[in-house]
Amino acid sequence: MSPDEFMQQYGDETCELIVRVGWCWAKGRGSFPQIGNLYHAKARFDRALDVRSNEVFGQGVFNWLEWLTPKHLLGHPYGFAFKEGHLYRVLVRPALANAAEAGKSSSYYVEKILESDVTESRLDPYLEFTSEFCPEEVERDILVENGVSGSANVHGYFRAVVRYLAIADGKDDEPRACVGRLWIMEEARGDVMKTQLSDLGAYRVVVRERKDNPTSLFLVRVVKKLKDERFEPFREEYLKPVVIENSLGTFTLDRRYDWYEGSIDYLGKTCTVMLTVEEGSTDATASLAKLEELCVDLSSVDHAARAYAADQMLENASDWCEEELTREQFIERMDYPSITIEHDGSVGFMFDDGGMFAGHVIVVDMAADGSFERADIEG
Repeated sequence: MSPDEFMQQYGDETCELIVRVGWCWAKGRGSFPQIGNLYHAKARFDRALDVRSNEVFGQGVFNWLEWLTPKHLLGHPYGFAFKEGHLYRVLVRPALANAAEAGKSSSYYVEKILESDVTESRLDPYLEFTSEFCPEEVERDILVENGVSGSANVHGYFRAVVRYLAIADGKDDEPRACVGRLWIMEEARGDVMKTQLSDLGAYRVVVRERKDNPTSLFLVRVVKKLKDERFEPFREEYLKPVVIENSLGTFTLDRRYDWYEGSIDYLGKTCTVMLTVEEGSTDATASLAKLEELCVDLSSVDHAARAYAADQMLENASDWCEEELTREQFIERMDYPSITIEHDGSVGFMFDDGGMFAGHVIVVDMAADGSFERADIEG
């Protein structure tokens, strides 16, 4: 392809876009290919705003900025110097082959960068997310339940959330019990987040409160880790074992997951049971009552759950096994389950698949009224 043939792919009409660059050339990434004696340079954007229509597009697909340029001896070696995660206002020519429907990738020839480091909340995940919080920054002392154990990568940012157990409005105030969320968002540099917190650590933080929920906080910065004793009673309460002794079994509270875990006799087999509680609560009255209700006629409940799964999944199981299974064979191959009972009375059965789905778990969901709602594979 010659440079002239390449340019024929783009229309004559120009338009202005504000784009968020998700990928571009950086040292160590090799050279761009050449067309004739020109480099065919590229950058990729993951979101864009059409300045004329004021519409956002491009999310979820790869869209390309392209241009031809001789190698530069000074400045950026490939002409336009884009940086990942930054917003640019660009003058472009759309490719003639760009799809009209949403969800399809597009290509644009860059004529000119009109503005660098643009601010546009609809294209910046950080600004978009933090817009849900009040602009005022306040200082709080908090006791976090756990450290940062995982994060999501959101268009160049790490985002994580930890739960806190107690909070004080000022450095001299007495803390009060309060189960809330502390949100953390920072630029993704390296493999892990820079912000790290200790399990049951107390911190002085600067935060912004969520507009619709003041117990949900956005972390602006950590001022320091606290060593005072004000939060010690909350730590002691959290670490105190909470156990339910019942005729069906013994159940121990796991505060991190807001459930009691134990086991029962399930038609001659040991079955793991999780009884969930409302966040920050230790009261499992509702979920325990539901377990007792199930166990009045556990054989019938078990048969109904298996039969429902067979009715919903038999054809799919035959495809996975590459053999025709009967309804009875499907039911028999389902192994014994583990059970999660929510505090609202709904129940989840997780059956071993008996090899029908290559080791995936068969999940059957039952509503609080006893009707079955879903059967599927997970894991």
